[in-house]
Amino acid sequence: MLIREYQPSDAEILAAIYRDAVIGIGATAYNAKQIEVWSSFPEDLEEFRHLLSQGLTIVALDKGQLVAFGQLNPLDRIAFIYTATRVARKGFATKIYQQLEDYAIAQLEDYAIAQNVQRLHTEASHISKHFFLKMGFSVVEMEIVDRKNTQFERFKMEKIILPSASRL
Repeated sequence: MLIREYQPSDAEILAAIYRDAVIGIGATAYNAKQIEVWSSFPEDLEEFRHLLSQGLTIVALDKGQLVAFGQLNPLDRIAFIYTATRVARKGFATKIYQQLEDYAIAQLEDYAIAQNVQRLHTEASHISKHFFLKMGFSVVEMEIVDRKNTQFERFKMEKIILPSASRL
């Protein structure tokens, strides 16, 4: 497994991974209309490419092929973690998450002291909620969001993070 920073040339493959994950993994918790709407998100490839270039986006490669990605944007929010279904539950998402968390902690130490930022946040689907619970997050609240006249239940979650000196 190789983890590296996102490159704009990765966007098309990451859009395919996103759709694959939503259709293959999301189908266990969402209905057909929700899957159709959710999987259509990266249709505007240039917009998706721009979104991925914000914050810190990292990708995982397996045998030279992109298989997963995650994003930290801004420094205290996990914005994406998606894994191709063929490598689901093989540690790719965990590895990406751990690197994003380590980066956030390193970058936030001085900022956290000044701004009192000591948490990571995310908005999790039914599927990713269980992953984030394993990573130490807790549910703050459930919310209903509307995308293209289709409602989705998601979970605002947070994790308290400590500067590295406090983690010893």
